[in-house]
Amino acid sequence: MIPALRAHVRAFRILAAAPILALALPALPASAQERTPWFDTDIRLGADIVLAPAGAGAARSGPYGEVRLDYTAERILENTSRVGFAGGLVLRRDSGRAGLAQTTGHCPPGAADCFDAGGLAPVGAFTGFAAVPGISGDDPALAVETAFAYWRGGLVEIRGGYGPGAAALESEPLPGAFWLMRADAARIDPSGRNLASTANTLSGHAPKLVLRSVRLAGFRASASFTPDGDVCGASFCRPARQPGTLAAASVRDIAELGLSFDHRFAATGVRWTAGLGLSHGRATGADSAFFDDPWAVSARLVRSQGGWTAGLSTLLSNDGVSGARYSAQAASLAYESGDWLFSLEMSQARSGLVHAHSRSVLAGASRYFESGLILGAGIAHTRSGEAELSGGARITRTRERARLFLEAGLRF
Repeated sequence: MIPALRAHVRAFRILAAAPILALALPALPASAQERTPWFDTDIRLGADIVLAPAGAGAARSGPYGEVRLDYTAERILENTSRVGFAGGLVLRRDSGRAGLAQTTGHCPPGAADCFDAGGLAPVGAFTGFAAVPGISGDDPALAVETAFAYWRGGLVEIRGGYGPGAAALESEPLPGAFWLMRADAARIDPSGRNLASTANTLSGHAPKLVLRSVRLAGFRASASFTPDGDVCGASFCRPARQPGTLAAASVRDIAELGLSFDHRFAATGVRWTAGLGLSHGRATGADSAFFDDPWAVSARLVRSQGGWTAGLSTLLSNDGVSGARYSAQAASLAYESGDWLFSLEMSQARSGLVHAHSRSVLAGASRYFESGLILGAGIAHTRSGEAELSGGARITRTRERARLFLEAGLRF
């Protein structure tokens, strides 16, 4: 992602300059401080590592891990409105994926019923999946994934810059005991074959304008517009076209809507959260004739009571190619007892574009220590089916494997 990193150089400059400016305020003379806005700042650092055997579908062996640096600066104005900045830098080593994007199976254009885009293999405009080699993530991947300024006052918040779109903002993650290892939208996938993500990320972390309401009677709504969605980071990557191999659409003018509900009912102590997301973009570029305008719709529901939390989520997308639907579903159950968190997660996904499917189950427990250390262990099982050619016909090769894993993290 070095080219993508160069494209984000302005975001890096903002992220680097903001803490310096904010931290320099206390050193100014009193008279200067009176004329200079004061900002409350917060810097957080997190680091996680996973030890697990790599699967046959993984391009890289472990260890895998992630380091995150988050910075926020906020000032409350005299009229009680707030202005601020938030930035986040992510360094991640995965099993070879570029976000969710990856090569899945082998179904070259022109063979059997494999998808063909002018003699090239099409890349999913939502998933980034392709059925021929040519997609891989950096080792490690480094990217600015949030760098936005905001104003919050009255009934609304306005954001501008790098960060998630409205559909993702209004979707609370399903409960789980781990940060990196997940059945749904996993940050790390040692198997190299888990295709499931119910996160509505059509616009990724590309620069956008977001309008978000306050929560009223439990409801909150968001809307966002992303002029150019072609970005590549650690969590999301839209692969570029590769002459002679891959056909890819540039996705522009992405409009998103998100609606969420969050309320704890006093009579029962039950907390319900729900989220709906809708995203739609425009396929452009040299290969756009072979693509449809991509869209995705997602929904999730989470119930919490006492130490128990359960959730369900689903996503459906056309993946930007006619007849190539992508669908994913997930469910999880978690129980918190003191410093311990136990969870059971399941997910499944199916991609019509690459004629592949996967089903994953993950169970384990983690413990938080006052020092900021988190230790956990679990077992993950993934069963997948991928396209291959045999005698000129497409067949599905099924693979499955269970693996034990250890995950450790630090929070500062």
